[in-house]
Amino acid sequence: MVLENGWTVYDKLAGVFALVLMTGYYLVPVQSAVVAAFDVVLAPFAALVPASVFLFGLAGATGLYSTTLQLLLRDSDAMERLQERMKTLQEKLQSPPDGDDAGALEDDQRELMRSWVAMLKLQFRPLVWSMLLTIPVFLWIRWAMANPAAATVPVALSLPVVGHVALTATLVGPVEVWLVWYLGGSMSFSFVSRRVLSRVLA
Repeated sequence: MVLENGWTVYDKLAGVFALVLMTGYYLVPVQSAVVAAFDVVLAPFAALVPASVFLFGLAGATGLYSTTLQLLLRDSDAMERLQERMKTLQEKLQSPPDGDDAGALEDDQRELMRSWVAMLKLQFRPLVWSMLLTIPVFLWIRWAMANPAAATVPVALSLPVVGHVALTATLVGPVEVWLVWYLGGSMSFSFVSRRVLSRVLA
C-alpha cells in the first residue's frame, strides 16, 4: 500500500501548508493574513453569542473535525501490519545472532527502523490535515484575546459558582482563562465525538 512507504502528494502539500500556518505563531505577516481571513467568518458570531458559548463552540468544532479526520484517515489495516512486522523483527533481534547472521541482523535493524518511520507517518497524517483548521482558529482566538475591541469578543465569561471571570485572567504562569476553557472544550468534544463516531463508522 502507498501509505506504508510514504504520504500521497496531497498529504505532502497539506504538510507544507501546515508548516506555513505554524509560522503564524512567530511571523506577524502570516498571522495577520490568517486572522483577516478567519475574522470575516468568526467575528459576526463572536458579537452575537456569549464568550463562553462562542469559545466552547469553536473548541467543539475543531475537536469534532480533528476526531473525524483521525477516524477517516487512519489506516487500521496498515497499522496492524506494521505493528506485527515490528513485533516479529523485535523478537528476531532479541535472539543472540550467530557469526554468520551479522549481515542479516543489520538488515533486520534497518527494516525495523523503516517500519517505525512508516508508522510515524501514518500516525501524523491525520494530525497534519487537522492542523489546517486548528492552527488558524487558535491564531484567531489568540489575536482576539489580545484585541477584544477589534475582534468584538466579550472580555469575560460567566461560570457557575465563580461568576464573571476575565478571559485574559492568568491562572498559572502564562496560562490564561480562555486557553483553559478552549482546551477543555476541545478535549471534551474530542472524547465524546470519538466514542460516537467509532460506533457510527464501525
